[in-house]
Amino acid sequence: MIGELRDGAVTRVYIGIASRDRPKMVSELLDSVARLDTDANLELAIILVENGNGEVLRQAAERFATNCTGIKIHHLVEPRLGIVFARNAALEFATNSDFDGLAFVDDDEVVTPSWILELVAEQQRGQYDIVGGPVRAFVDPHPLTFWNRIVWKGLSSRVQQVEQTCGERKANGQESQIVLSTNNWLVSLPFVRKEKLRFDERFNLTGGEDTRFLRDAWRLGAKTGWAHKAVVREQIVRERLSPWYQIRRARDHALVSLNDKSDRRPATKWLRAPVSAIFKLLTGLVLLLLAPFTGGATFFNALRALGEATGRAQGLLGIKSKHYRLTMGK
Repeated sequence: MIGELRDGAVTRVYIGIASRDRPKMVSELLDSVARLDTDANLELAIILVENGNGEVLRQAAERFATNCTGIKIHHLVEPRLGIVFARNAALEFATNSDFDGLAFVDDDEVVTPSWILELVAEQQRGQYDIVGGPVRAFVDPHPLTFWNRIVWKGLSSRVQQVEQTCGERKANGQESQIVLSTNNWLVSLPFVRKEKLRFDERFNLTGGEDTRFLRDAWRLGAKTGWAHKAVVREQIVRERLSPWYQIRRARDHALVSLNDKSDRRPATKWLRAPVSAIFKLLTGLVLLLLAPFTGGATFFNALRALGEATGRAQGLLGIKSKHYRLTMGK
């Protein structure tokens, strides 16, 4: 764990960013990191892992190094395509250092000024091995199409509900049940070094690698917590506000979940997945039929249910998700 600070002691934390072909978003994220609140007891550095040839993000890294001399940036290149290779490159770099923690954020996010101080403070308060915080969604100010608005209404409502549920679990002493994602978390490097934890390469293009990492950490006795004030904001690009994308995203989540459960409990795939697929399909159709009568309120949940039904059906056929093969946004 990252020990509680004493007078004169310094906590050293890396901010890990894995990215591919998103120079504009990475620049906006780095700008927000430059505006972070800090104190004398906290030393920050950045590990920017470029999943590609190393040239797309070079200017962004060099610009940050010039403009923000108080936070060192390490620009690493991971040519092997896949989110797990990139995350493990950051994790390997961090564990080979004398730093205390590694915080991960996604390259389509920006951090709020108090983000890292809140994460570190909560980690030290509860002596957690992993601590996470809320992710709040936003879209660019350009006018949305009708379908964009309908999807955004449902998506933003779901994001708010997730944050509310996490807050309620923390208030009720159930924060160890919160599933933490690498889009906003801080992991103790002494714990990672001791347990030799890494992200599972089987999830390299599918997504879900952070959930498997968390479950592996829980199995090894990790103590996990929730920092409700450690907020990051995620930009939802226009392509993700299409109904078809939301169906595909829900399908990919279902594929990853089914395949992960099948690895741990093989009987689950054939006993529960067919029934679940039919139930989700019927639920999606009913919610879709209700959408005109609910002002579109059930439309987003209908898309997700239909996507999950598709994912369970495809999972039975042995199909794997390839969510990270394509990059959206710039």
